Parts: sequence; C-alpha cells; structure tokens
Amino acid sequence: MDQCSVQLLDDIRTPECRAFAEAWQGWRGAELVPRRAQVRLEDIVKILPMVSVVEITSPEVATIRLFGTALYDAMGVDLTGLNFFDMITPEFRALRVARTCQSASQPCGSLYTRCMVYQSGRAVLTEGLALPVMPNDPSAGPQNFVVSMALDDPRMDGGAADPGQLPMPENFRFVDIGAGVPDLSLGLAD
Repeated sequence: MDQCSVQLLDDIRTPECRAFAEAWQGWRGAELVPRRAQVRLEDIVKILPMVSVVEITSPEVATIRLFGTALYDAMGVDLTGLNFFDMITPEFRALRVARTCQSASQPCGSLYTRCMVYQSGRAVLTEGLALPVMPNDPSAGPQNFVVSMALDDPRMDGGAADPGQLPMPENFRFVDIGAGVPDLSLGLAD
C-alpha cells in the first residue's frame, strides 16, 4: 500500500468508509483507478446499503446511478436517476460542480463530513468517502462510488428535513490516489 493510501486510512473515522477504501485499493491493484469490471461488490456487501454511485457526464449532469437502501431510509426518498448537481442550493452549485468534475478529471477521491438534519430537527454528522471508478464503456462518464456513514447515532427521525437537498460537505478535502489533487479553491471566488 502506498503512502497516500496509508494517510487516507489514518484519516477515516468510520469502519464502513475504511472497509470501502480497502476494497477499492484491491480493485485497482497497480492501476490508478479501477475499471467497473474490476469492482467486486461481494467485497463491500455489508456496506452496500450505504453506497451511492454518481456518474459524471458533463459539467451540467452527474446522475445518481445507485442510491443504497440505508441512504433511502435516511433521506426518506430514493435519489436514483436524479442530477446530483441539482441537489444543492444555488449559491453552492458551482462549487459542487467544480469539485465533482475535478475529482473525475484529476482523478482523485474526497473525504468529508456532512451534517444531515432530520424532520425531528436532530442533526447527524456523517462521514463520506468518494473514490473514482472508470466505466467499462469508454463513451460513458467516470463514476464516483461514495460511502456515507453516520459518525454518531445513525437512527433516522422521519427522513431528511429537506429530502431534495444534499448539504455541502464540511471539512472537505481531496484525496490523492496517485495523480495529485486540485487546488481546493478551484479558481472560484470566495
């Protein structure tokens, strides 16, 4: 395992995100990014309910191809087929697009926390780890496999307060998988 991988594992807080990172490392072997054909879902069967897959097709569209059952239970709605870029308030859309497109083109991963607020008003801090996977079909867009896991009590309180929105991550950082990482500012004005 390379030094970047060791650093990533040191920074991950949840066992689910750690298990995903270790499986992803096995899928890619000596390659920078694994191809979809190399992904062995049996390696992550226990965490599949917490997995989403986002396919980046353009700077306007990033389609959620898979939305795990635990994520559905947490949000109270299935986000499969929706545009990930549309699931943010307008003032943060450009940043979400820039981060997502940069992670696909660099390529690199990302590690972050996100505060999810439920209908009860309870806020749950969630860790997210996104790592790239290249499609088997070269005409398809690159994908980010994302694992999201609550850092504390994962109990859901009637679904997300705003199920059509995925809040901007806090403590976001790109993860170097061997190709470097983009500048966090991405040229966007503060």
